[in-house]
Amino acid sequence: MHVTELDLSTATLACLKAADIHLVDQLLEHGTGDLIQHPKFAKGLELYEIICELHRHGLTFSQHGRHIQTEREREMFRLRAVTGLTLDEIGERFNLSRGRIHQLLRLHFRLDVVPAAAKARRPPPPSLRQHTLIERRRLYLLACVAIKRHYRKPLTVEIVAKALATSPRQIQRAFAQFSDSTFHDDLVARRMSAAAELLSRPAIPVRDVALQVGYRQPPHFARAFRGCFGVSPTGFRAAC
Repeated sequence: MHVTELDLSTATLACLKAADIHLVDQLLEHGTGDLIQHPKFAKGLELYEIICELHRHGLTFSQHGRHIQTEREREMFRLRAVTGLTLDEIGERFNLSRGRIHQLLRLHFRLDVVPAAAKARRPPPPSLRQHTLIERRRLYLLACVAIKRHYRKPLTVEIVAKALATSPRQIQRAFAQFSDSTFHDDLVARRMSAAAELLSRPAIPVRDVALQVGYRQPPHFARAFRGCFGVSPTGFRAAC
């Protein structure tokens, strides 16, 4: 299906063309987190229009498309990517925690970055020396790499801090400055994404899935999975 077959505005079609996206399948390969970093999509408004039009066709940016996307989730995206509200502000509107808002935006739209609109509304950071900013960003990036490479192992902020010759508090400060989530939230999100992929393969027992994504106790894994996706691992597999 060509993107011109979607009922999109001329401005949004021009953004897709500028991003060299011509087919709907090609569009869906991206998450909104990737697309919103493109200058043409930075305002978020065009992406919101695309999300609504995709929904009309029964399509979604989610890699785990068995989840029902409602007007509530689309409004969360609009408030975050277009209006620029913080996760806490969105959470207050829907009576949800900031962590749950972060999970829902990842799940339904693969939005895992801070949109330009949200950055613009952030208060200016306290004055810090340049080398302090550089060091914090270095710690944040290295901690993200550690999560990506080692999420299958028992991993805590204390373990990563020790490996990076710093303190847990410094890593927490780095995440607070350069991310919308905490170290723990990012670790859980990475594990849950990998778990969802493994659960789509019926040959792998749920207990083995838990072990492969860093959980030694299946009940702990099941609790975390339900908190992220709203269903048990077994229920998720049955829907695949």
